Amino acid sequence: MDTIYRIISLLSIGLTVVLIIVMLLTFRKERRIGAFSLLISAGLSLIMLPAFILLSGARLRLLIGLPLLAIGLLVGTLRGFATRLYHRGGHVVGKRSLWFLAGWGLSLVLAQLLSLAGSTILASVGLMPMYLSTGTQIGITGNLLLRRLFLRAPAAPQGTT
Repeated sequence: MDTIYRIISLLSIGLTVVLIIVMLLTFRKERRIGAFSLLISAGLSLIMLPAFILLSGARLRLLIGLPLLAIGLLVGTLRGFATRLYHRGGHVVGKRSLWFLAGWGLSLVLAQLLSLAGSTILASVGLMPMYLSTGTQIGITGNLLLRRLFLRAPAAPQGTT
């Protein structure tokens, strides 16, 4: 049974690394910022943390996790203001930073490796950056969603007469 658990854990780590690479390649370009994609991103960020906690067995006290999540929300909200949004071709476009996404993914892989090594206490400590990064991602996504909703289209140029 232990061998099956290790194989599943290694496959999970490999899949996580591949998905992080795909996300980094996808997000590096300037792209359209749609309300639906922002909601999906926030939803997936909120699902990944509890799903990993349930599957890995790593735990972090709420007295530590919730403040980290709140700090992440604040940092993410402030970081969202650094993303420039503008209209291009009738769509709202922008370019996001990859550092938060890379940090979030690396903390997930680190916690998975520590859990696989049998060190659930260290895996729980590895969850700390994941709480912070999840809060940051939610803050950025929420900020961009609100800014996108209130961004006005540029006025049509007035012809000279």
